[in-house]
Amino acid sequence: MYVTPFPKGPFCFFALDVETATHDRGSICQIGIACVRPDNSIEIWTTYVDPKVDRWVFTYLHGISARMVRGAPTFSDVLPVLRDALKDATVYQHSSFDRSAIAAACGKCGQPVPEWNWRDSVHVARAAWPELKGNGGHGLASLKQHLGLVFEHHHAGEDARAAAEVVLRAEEVRPACVQRPTQAKQIQSANSGGLDLREDRGNLETEVLKTAIALTSQTPAPHEHLSHHIGTTELTQGNIDNNHIYLNSFFDKFPADVIGGSNRASAALREITVDWGDDATVTTDLDGTKRFFRKRGWIRKFFEQKNAQAGDIVVIEEIEPYRYRVVLKRRLS
Repeated sequence: MYVTPFPKGPFCFFALDVETATHDRGSICQIGIACVRPDNSIEIWTTYVDPKVDRWVFTYLHGISARMVRGAPTFSDVLPVLRDALKDATVYQHSSFDRSAIAAACGKCGQPVPEWNWRDSVHVARAAWPELKGNGGHGLASLKQHLGLVFEHHHAGEDARAAAEVVLRAEEVRPACVQRPTQAKQIQSANSGGLDLREDRGNLETEVLKTAIALTSQTPAPHEHLSHHIGTTELTQGNIDNNHIYLNSFFDKFPADVIGGSNRASAALREITVDWGDDATVTTDLDGTKRFFRKRGWIRKFFEQKNAQAGDIVVIEEIEPYRYRVVLKRRLS
């Protein structure tokens, strides 16, 4: 069974979140992992998981249904990837649910529970922002409002990113409450070379940069030779005010299995990854009725970062199958 390849490191720590189909914590139907690099940029890895259950309870909450996970890997398929990727790494969860869900899922498939270095970002948040006790609390919904975080709650990848951002924000406010690992975890893909682990954090970024330069001199930049133009669309003030990008004129160039209905309950079987700025990515399917990206929280940040104005042109490029890049081109005056 195909499992989405894990991003290539080095990473300083990870944050993990899961969604479940039922009250059984082992019924994992989506896993999201935020991979935090030494420069604090975050890369998201997500996968649907087929929990093999007959009855779904929480579709109303996260929008995931039996139809959406049809053909997705089972937890047994995904576990070896996670076991290798997170071995000896620091893994944050926001509350103790995610760790117990991984343990329950391992029990269901008869596999030993991975011995990752689990930490709880709730404890970090309590130390960093004690004023929230009795005043909203330290759940992700409360921290979203307090810190101005932008994410879609009850999506495993988005919630994992939020947990990682909580840790990073806490480190800025009160460094002592975050024990950042001194060792960066390197993920090496099966078909490519990797960077070595660097235990001296002071030299980490320099060594990564040197290796990256060496690799760049040998091979083209990642995806550069594969990307090709999909289409362009001109922004209207309505697009900017409502955080959406119309894909009408080239909608048929997207794969059919990433196009869903008009609401999350009728989401597509598969999602695409959208690169929208520096290392920022989001996974989403497409709304086949309105013909735009279903998840739109990132679009507001994209417009703000690029200072988008009505009349500007958005260019969509395909980097590789199911991965796209969104670029803003300034309108000609």
